[in-house]
Amino acid sequence: MNSATGISHCFKVLKLESHEDTLNNLQLRRTAAQGDLLNTLPQQAKDDYLLHYMLDVESRGSLLSVEDFKKPFDYTLNVAVDSAGAFEPRKIDLVETFNYLIGLRVKHIDAQPERGFITVTGALPGGETCLVLWRDCEVLDYEGVAKLCDKLAINPADNEFDVVYINGDHNIPTVLTQTAEEGGATRVLKLRQIEPEFLQRMFSVEDV
Repeated sequence: MNSATGISHCFKVLKLESHEDTLNNLQLRRTAAQGDLLNTLPQQAKDDYLLHYMLDVESRGSLLSVEDFKKPFDYTLNVAVDSAGAFEPRKIDLVETFNYLIGLRVKHIDAQPERGFITVTGALPGGETCLVLWRDCEVLDYEGVAKLCDKLAINPADNEFDVVYINGDHNIPTVLTQTAEEGGATRVLKLRQIEPEFLQRMFSVEDV
């Protein structure tokens, strides 16, 4: 706290993934048959493959894949620890990364990873109210996440959010059609999957 003004300060330091960290986490997937075929190509064709296709095709999914979102609180990357090339695995905060990717202005976070979930509420850049529900899919399966959504009132009938994001497979209903006696209205829950949104925003190069 500044003793002269009485104003306290709080700041957060973010460390961005470096080029070297990205390379340390690439895992090339090539079968022996593919390797033998590559070795039979003329040098020019081999160079073209290495430059234009190898990193895109053989390393696809090695940095972050849909499978990693099933246990999002355990995700790690190999991060360089010195200039000699040594690296060590470190946990990466997918929850906060997604907040930045979608431009979420965070209002509240309820972090209960020991119970298998973290919820984040806030507002999107367009002003829509938003809830992001992260879960460990091994802790909260179909039945478990359905019960949690009931508790959090995530359903077309009385959901308070314009947009809801959730990771993993689920069977949460998104449409409620009322009978004539109930008013005849149809309510729709705008429910989106985290995985395609995360990966598209993380690896999109359209604006680069």
